[in-house]
Amino acid sequence: MTERPLGQIITFYSYKGGTGRTMALANLACLLARPDAPSGPEGAPRVLAIDWDFEAPGLHRYFQRYLKPESAESFTDTQGCLELFEQLRQQRSSDDPYDPNDFVANRLTAKLWFEAQDLDQYVVPTSFPCLSLMKAGRFDPTYPRRVSEFRWDNLFHETVGLFTGFVDFLRSRFDYILVDSRTGTTDTSGICTMLLPDKLVVVFTPNQQSLTGIETLAAEAVAYRKRSPDGRPLTIFPLPSRVEMARPQLLEAWRNGGSSADASIATLLPPNMSGYQPMFERLFENLYARSAVHLEEYFNEVMLQHIPDYAYGEPIAVALETGDSRISLSRSYSAFRDRLIELDVPWNSLTAIRQERDVVRRCEAIDHELTKKSIEEAIKLSFALIERMPPEHLFERWSDTIFEVARAAKRENGSAASALVREWARSALSENEIDPSSLGEALRVAGTLSQELGEGTLAAELLSASLACFTNSFGNEHPATLTVLDQLASAAFSSHDYSKARILYENALQIRRRMLGPADPSTLETMNSLALTLFEQGDVVGAKSILEEMLARRRETTVDRRWAAIETLNHLVLGQIDQRELRAARDSLAQLQTAYRQAREHERPDAVTAKFDATEMADGTASSVVPISGQPIAALDIVKPSDFMEATEHDFFYLAPGYQQVDKMVAQPVAVGEKRLDFLALQACRLDGVTLIWQGAKSGRAWMSFGRGAIELPRGEMLRLYLNWLNW
Repeated sequence: MTERPLGQIITFYSYKGGTGRTMALANLACLLARPDAPSGPEGAPRVLAIDWDFEAPGLHRYFQRYLKPESAESFTDTQGCLELFEQLRQQRSSDDPYDPNDFVANRLTAKLWFEAQDLDQYVVPTSFPCLSLMKAGRFDPTYPRRVSEFRWDNLFHETVGLFTGFVDFLRSRFDYILVDSRTGTTDTSGICTMLLPDKLVVVFTPNQQSLTGIETLAAEAVAYRKRSPDGRPLTIFPLPSRVEMARPQLLEAWRNGGSSADASIATLLPPNMSGYQPMFERLFENLYARSAVHLEEYFNEVMLQHIPDYAYGEPIAVALETGDSRISLSRSYSAFRDRLIELDVPWNSLTAIRQERDVVRRCEAIDHELTKKSIEEAIKLSFALIERMPPEHLFERWSDTIFEVARAAKRENGSAASALVREWARSALSENEIDPSSLGEALRVAGTLSQELGEGTLAAELLSASLACFTNSFGNEHPATLTVLDQLASAAFSSHDYSKARILYENALQIRRRMLGPADPSTLETMNSLALTLFEQGDVVGAKSILEEMLARRRETTVDRRWAAIETLNHLVLGQIDQRELRAARDSLAQLQTAYRQAREHERPDAVTAKFDATEMADGTASSVVPISGQPIAALDIVKPSDFMEATEHDFFYLAPGYQQVDKMVAQPVAVGEKRLDFLALQACRLDGVTLIWQGAKSGRAWMSFGRGAIELPRGEMLRLYLNWLNW
């Protein structure tokens, strides 16, 4: 079970009275207490409404008709926020644990003190599920005197960290804590706006009196929080209230400012009025150091219209209205609730945030199905995810999730895996707002995955698109561009388009020689790929020339590169055998044997040769072994050519499936028996009989057979068998 997140403290403040601040808080409290609140906590939400307007308490009046019977009887005598802090002040002794210089210790002390109190005696439950009320206090004849005598400023200065400890306590007990603040600039309004909230709702009506002071108060509250050791950010959410909808021109003028062509409207406006939307946009740009803030979408949806019926008494609209009319007050409160709870800042788009949350939720669901090995369900969810194009910062997460499913489905459902990559590409390439470098990297991964799936044409298309992205972003000499160029050449090689592969490899090699030098590992790797391509074209002389240069370069490198030199010698031997240069091949094999032994002496963990015995095969084959599909056209057993050299205990034999002369080898079975076989494994597996199965020159597919199953090898892959034998 996941731990419940900490709650949010939201203060409702207005510089002047009469704005509908308390009514807005009461309606929001009821909305948040509903279990279907968007992006709310799992399970029933816990909501607490606190009346901190001690001089003019009124929040309790909205809930008096919604009290449970047992609460209604003692409602007047129930203690509230004032009595809770009076109790704290009375319990402070001469050896006060609060150190004026230790904010952290005081914060913890306060939290522990509040946790030790019986909160039920200060909180009144309502008939709304999970909504409780903390009154301003017990309204007896002593209440006015006690309010006037309580020195909140002294309590703050004497107990540095106390109110933050109170915040920690409240956030651990409730999901939403709504605080009704005193108006103006008093000690208690400072506590409510600067010390307590995570979010500050500033409620105002479209008039100068209401707007006056809000800008200054908001700036002071944010500045205080930035220098406070509290550590929480403070976000301001403006809430225009009691807006008269019958005068749309006047409404527009107060919102966006500017002069009005209507003389009757102009006379009702203050001179040089800029409008409350531009005022808050400038304020937020300054407070949060942003180059531009746009609140057009926010104020289009957030506005509490004036409805005469709710001007009388203390009605709660969301509890009385049963419809969902667009012009209803409950609809307006719901629109504000959604943005207040779901947005971190008011200028973000609610639609975009919900889209992000949906993408993340779907990705997590797919991850869960993969963990359960439910591949088919993950595939189904992935096709649905593809239709939800994410915002740019989630593009990588979105793509990686789909690619992971395609990899998982590669063996069980290759056609679905290919379709996933194809659909991902269709969606990704239709989006114009993705950063070209991010798109280029995703296309590169998708192209590589398509190549693994045997989709050569798709791989070439995606890698070409990736190359265009990187070239446009970084130029044709950037390492990322060269990496994709190599992969595009590899895709051409796998599709047997050796002419295209050669051109691409030669282009990449030319750039790498110039930019990185002839001995750089990536340069040598490109040379190796080019040599293999020349082999396939029949240009053995050209391939040998490149391999000899590579060997010379690699001999200049450190011991850590010994295995790379061995790979180069492997390819060189193949070229010599192909041309029947047996004497040169013997010399190269002698060098290879020496290099192999020296490398084994300095062996690294990532270059370990796997050893397998026939006696280890009793419990079956490993998971990397897959069933052989179809009847092979020909089966070639691993043999030792009789005209090559005499076998000794430490001789080496090399076979490259798909290269020239392979089909001329004599079929002769090799019995592994109890003899040890050293296999430089492309994949770890258990052996109970070894046969190379080649399905024809045009198929481009080969398998290593192990009796019960096989491992598929791409055409042209070097299959290296290091055999220790005494007799054939």
